[in-house]
Amino acid sequence: MGNIDLKSGFVNLVGIPNSGKSTLINKLVGRKISIVSHKVQTTRFCIRGICNFHLPNKFKSQIIFVDTPGIFSPKRRLEKAMVTAAWSELNLTDKVVFIHDVLKKIDNNTKEIIEKIFQIKSDVILVLNKIDLLPKEILLKKISEIKNLYNFEQTFLISAKNGSGCNRLLEYLAKKMPAHSFFYDENTISDLPQSILASEITREKLFKNLNQELPYNLTVETEKWIINTDESVNIQQTIYINKLSYKPIILGKQGQNIKRIGTLARKELEKLLDYKIHLFLHIKFKKNWMDDPSKYSSIGLNYNA
Repeated sequence: MGNIDLKSGFVNLVGIPNSGKSTLINKLVGRKISIVSHKVQTTRFCIRGICNFHLPNKFKSQIIFVDTPGIFSPKRRLEKAMVTAAWSELNLTDKVVFIHDVLKKIDNNTKEIIEKIFQIKSDVILVLNKIDLLPKEILLKKISEIKNLYNFEQTFLISAKNGSGCNRLLEYLAKKMPAHSFFYDENTISDLPQSILASEITREKLFKNLNQELPYNLTVETEKWIINTDESVNIQQTIYINKLSYKPIILGKQGQNIKRIGTLARKELEKLLDYKIHLFLHIKFKKNWMDDPSKYSSIGLNYNA
């Protein structure tokens, strides 16, 4: 390695639901590792994405981004487990990035979250997302408003969707990582098992294609992962619902919805994993799936949060 210094550390991405955390981590890592939809609370557990940054003749830095569930006021057990997971990561990271959608107001809920973050970490980085969707004069007013409220270590203006400003953010974080050998092999982009990634991709397609018709509280589990002699893979997944009335919505007329969703999920998985996939989807009614401890432990959530 010669005189090239190694840096490595963890960066926590936090914010209210739908602020663009998952879109940003996918952009920074350069591959899709976290699902995205317009439904709030799409991200249910902490996902780590690994990015290797090299500044020639100076240093190599490995940044482990932690995409956390959006922070909000939880009511149900699953929501409490999600928010607890988001807060617990703050103590374990080297840097905290608070992401705010500039189209949204800095309301009391957002202020409470930012203040709580500052109680845990004093050096918080602010990322203002979706800057391409606001006129310049309104954007400048927003920046001034939030800067007057809090003493952020640094502020970055980005569009996670088109990548504007992301390279500057990446270089800044790379420089701020502590001197340390790499935690992961340089070819690794995520610590997410392929079976869970497959479940998440199908859940994303359900959310995106059934939109408002589909309730938030369903889950997808990969039950079987069979490698065939031709190196293709058979994946069997179960879509768990807690109301029987959801089943015809997911199936659609003559099974058209579930067929379309399965095709979209299969094609994206083949693109991500680079091998042929045969995907089989089943719907299972389980009234109290949200009260099943195994559904929490399998994705690293605390059932008793």
